[in-house]
Formats: sequence, structure tokens, C-alpha cells
Amino acid sequence: MKARAVVLVVGITTILGLGGFIAYQSPWVRSLLARSSVDPVELERGMNAPQRNHQAADAATGSPQWRGASRSGVAPVGSFRTDWDKKKPKELWRQPIGGGYGSCAVVGGKLYVQDRQGSTERVVCLDAETGKSVWDYAYEAGQAGNDSTYAIGPRATPTVIGNTVYAVGGSGKLLVLDVENSAAKLKWEHDLLPEFQAPMPQWGVACSPLVLGDLVIVMPGGKNAAVVAFDKNSGEVKWRAGSNPPGYSSPIAANIGGQATVFAFLGDALLAVRPTDGAVTDSFNWGTRFSGNIATPVVVDDEYVFISSAYEMGCALLRAEKRGDEVKLVKVYENRGRAFQSHHATSVFKDKHLFGVDGTRGARGLTCIEFMTGKTVPDWEWAESGQASVILAGDHLILQTERGDLCLVEANPKEFNLIAKIPKVLSGNNNWATPTLVNGLLYVRDEQKVLCFDVRP
Repeated sequence: MKARAVVLVVGITTILGLGGFIAYQSPWVRSLLARSSVDPVELERGMNAPQRNHQAADAATGSPQWRGASRSGVAPVGSFRTDWDKKKPKELWRQPIGGGYGSCAVVGGKLYVQDRQGSTERVVCLDAETGKSVWDYAYEAGQAGNDSTYAIGPRATPTVIGNTVYAVGGSGKLLVLDVENSAAKLKWEHDLLPEFQAPMPQWGVACSPLVLGDLVIVMPGGKNAAVVAFDKNSGEVKWRAGSNPPGYSSPIAANIGGQATVFAFLGDALLAVRPTDGAVTDSFNWGTRFSGNIATPVVVDDEYVFISSAYEMGCALLRAEKRGDEVKLVKVYENRGRAFQSHHATSVFKDKHLFGVDGTRGARGLTCIEFMTGKTVPDWEWAESGQASVILAGDHLILQTERGDLCLVEANPKEFNLIAKIPKVLSGNNNWATPTLVNGLLYVRDEQKVLCFDVRP
């Protein structure tokens, strides 16, 4: 009996040990078990370096892509009214659309957004001043993700360059449309998932296309094709990079030491990719449960790269450094566990601070953190916001909460000041699009409509 008991105990221990070993092989488990750390030399270097604010584009540039012209979440220069507490924004127009989580691109007096109507997805163009339909382009599309609860439509924001529109649908269709005489015509397309042997993400394909020079860059998350670049004119594949699983983030470009670099936040890592040839010059492991890396990296001064994820992950700051013809990533800090965690919203940078929504369990509200340390600013938080998307407009933050409220907050790291909260502007419970402000007109969307508010002085 004793011998059998010993064998049974050894067997159970072996099984548990093997199970633990197998689990540890999971990138997100390894990340979860990692500890917070900081490089004191890099921290001191960063603390002593001046950090400039992102410069907003001229109002004429509009917001031609995801998070604006520079992908920094900064509204273009232009005056707008901030006395919302005394005179709430006036609704200028509303236009019915179908389901989707993607934001609006606004440029050249036109608004571009994506939605789903029955079995088809659409790229929709509206007049930005009146909301009247200009054109729409519909195409057959499969379900946007494996979770039907959230598969209501596209997640990405169109990118508009001149008379060409680049769009990624929720099931992975990459479309390039030429626009002429108020009509859109297909120029070229790729079905990203089958072409690049990429799995369907649980919650659909979400990357907004990045147009860089003559390249269109997307992140299918396929085998030897985590990041793919196409010739923007012909649609020819120019290069493939990495074998990382898909996440839900979008690529962003920066000039590191004068060298163009694309930062791609995949399901288990941040990649630094050289766009001239697709070489992955460095990577930083960041395996998150459910491959839930959603927020776009925040790049400051073409040197520092901030990433953050929810699901018990936290945040990290890296310094990008050019060495020869490669860009390397040097860790400044990793803050784990109960540290600041971006869920679906990307933070904005101002005055050496980040303003964003903390997805930590029990927090989930608008928060301010020190950029160079990742530490939360004491007494600067607004849990009442819940999950929300945020943009920076001058000295103010504009929030669209997932419950449909529209809010205006001072972007002052020294003191939290809510100026106005306008409840239930939007319907539904998952309003995850990011607001767009151009020339004093504020655009928001939910599963049923696009709204335009006049906040001109």
C-alpha cells in the first residue's frame, strides 16, 4: 500500500509538474510571472532629457487616419469651444450606419468610416459638414472574429491619402479604393488571413493600415508574415516580417536617429521593423493573455516607445536607439501587475505625462501617469469614466465612454478637473471608437449612427 501511495504521489507530482512546465511555455504565462524592473541608468537619462509634446498637424491636414495625422491621438490645430458646462455641444447632424468599432477619418471635407450591413461590410464616405452620403463601397465579408457577441462589424479606421482610401475589414479584407466623381472603385485587395496563413483573432482583425512612402503596412499575424508591406500602387507584396500571433493594435512609424522604423505591437511582442526591407531589427517580448495587445504604441520624441496592456499585464517604456543600420530597444522600465494597464484605449502624451484609461481590475477609469516612470499621479483619477477612448485637443481631453457619454477634462497633470459630462450621447454599451475633432466639429459613432457636434467658437 505504501509503495502504491508513493507511486501515486510521484505520478500526480509529475503530471502537475509537466502541466506547469507546459503552461510556462505560453508567452503570456511567462510574461505574467515576470517581475517589475527598472534600469536606473536609463531612468536617469530619461528624467534629465527634455520631452517635447507631440505637435498637432495643421487643421487643413485633418485627421486622415487612425488617431490623426501622426497617430498620436492629437487633434489638429484649430480653435474649439470648451465651455461645455455652460453650453453643451450642439448636434449638427446624425447619419445612420451599421455596426462596427472603428473610428472616423476626416479630411478634405469628407468623413470616412466602416460598418457592417447584413453579410456585407462597407467603407462609407459622408460629407463632413452635412452628414449626407457621398458614396459607399460594399463587399461580402465573413464574421469579424470567433466571438459572435462582439462580431458586429469592422474595427479599423480607414487611411486616406489624396483620392485613395485604404481599409481593413473585421474579417481581414484589405481594400484599396480609388475615388473619382463621388464614386469608389476597387484598385486592389488582399484577403489577409488565408493568404498569409494567419489565424482569425478571437475578436476580429483590428489593425488600421499604415501608409509609409510607397508602402501599405498591416499586421496579419501569420507564419513568417506577422507584418506585411504592399506596394501602395500595385498591391504587390514587398516584404514579410516576423512570425508572431496577431494582436489588435495598429503599426506606427518613427524616425529613430534619422532611420525610419515601424513599431508593430503583435500578440506576444513589440517588433522594430526596418521598412526598406522588412528586417526585424529588434523585439521586446510582451505575451499577453488572449493575445490582448490592443493599444497602439505611444512614441515620444522619435526615441521613447510606451506599450501597455490589460489582463494583468501592465506597462513598459523602451528607448529606441539606432546602431548602425539597425534600431534596438533598450528597456527603461517594466511595471507589472497592478500597474497602469491600457485595455482597448490608447493614451495621449502631454507635459511629460500620459493620460489614459486604466484597465486594472477595480480601477478602469481615466488616469494620469508619469511618462518616464509609469507611476500613477496621486489623486489624479476618474473611475466614473469607466472604459473610454481619449484624444488630446489643445489643453483638454475629449472622452467617449463605452456607455456613450461625451466628456471634456482638462489635460493638467497637476490637478484633475472635469469640465463637462454629457450623458448617453451614444446608444449601446460597447462604444469603443475614438472621437475625431477637426475644424471645431466633433465626430463620434456607435453601432447605429455617426454624430457630428458643433463646438466651433
